Amino acid sequence: MKNTILLYSFILAGFISKAQDHSNISYGTETRQFLDIYLGISACPTPVYFHAHFNGGTTAMPSSITDSMTYNGISVVSWESLTTITTAADIQTGWNDAELMFNWVKSNASTYNFDTTNFIIGGSSRGSILSWKEAHKIDPDIKGLYMYNALPTNAWADSTIWYPPNDVNPKSPPIFFVYNREPGCSSDPINPDIHDPNNGIIIQNRYDFLGIGDRDTLIHSISDSTNTDRFQYLVDFANSVITPCWTAGIESNNVNSKRIQVFPNPFKNQLKFSGLIGNEKITLQNTIGQILMNNVKPEELNISSLNSGIYILIIESDINKQTIKLTKE
Repeated sequence: MKNTILLYSFILAGFISKAQDHSNISYGTETRQFLDIYLGISACPTPVYFHAHFNGGTTAMPSSITDSMTYNGISVVSWESLTTITTAADIQTGWNDAELMFNWVKSNASTYNFDTTNFIIGGSSRGSILSWKEAHKIDPDIKGLYMYNALPTNAWADSTIWYPPNDVNPKSPPIFFVYNREPGCSSDPINPDIHDPNNGIIIQNRYDFLGIGDRDTLIHSISDSTNTDRFQYLVDFANSVITPCWTAGIESNNVNSKRIQVFPNPFKNQLKFSGLIGNEKITLQNTIGQILMNNVKPEELNISSLNSGIYILIIESDINKQTIKLTKE
């Protein structure tokens, strides 16, 4: 699959829960209908990342990711529904809760300084299922989807009840899949795993069929890398689809906090940059994690000899970091 990636190593993030700014807030009348809020630090309304946990999990999240998100001016809403889902009726209940929760957030956005035009929807396993319907509504305010071990195999058991590709549409937002295991792991005779990347690849195929294949990325086999953190790509992905007005680490009058643009994409033999401030360095790697160029200036980036395919461009400066998926024709 053209955008299926195995990346090899990043900094390991810990799983120590950070105290929420607001916890156990009811978004409905049932005891299961509550959420936690981690507030992004910003002088203006903040984008929101929504997280739904895996079966048997909780709304608690690791401080490594909540700190990173809030520092980047992005608030986090971790929401609860049925803690565990096992039946089609459970899934429907979760979908209903998801709709109720999103409406509650929109209605209360001014209280928590939320920007309702910049939402990212995320979920792990069970959470990807419960978030799926809302994620693929034709809603321009949903800027991206970040999902770990998404759409486990048992969720596909009865296509007359639900077939996930049917919800994907030409206006579906960019999606970033992360999987713990390798494709085909559901058929592993020794240690089968229902969280098979092939399920995400089916969604990628649907994106391709609809002509929006440039919006999907899939990373698998992180269990074989030196970093198994499911959130390790979230901040970069979030910053690639939304632009917080300013973050805790950047003064509000800093005009250089905007994202850098790279074009054309797809490209042939030349890339152009806009929004550079002069101190950026670039790392270029291929889809198996090999670094092709490291710590070079934009004007030193030589791409003419690259083969056709997918590449990952990382741009870093003193105040910002961006990760961009590039396609060479």
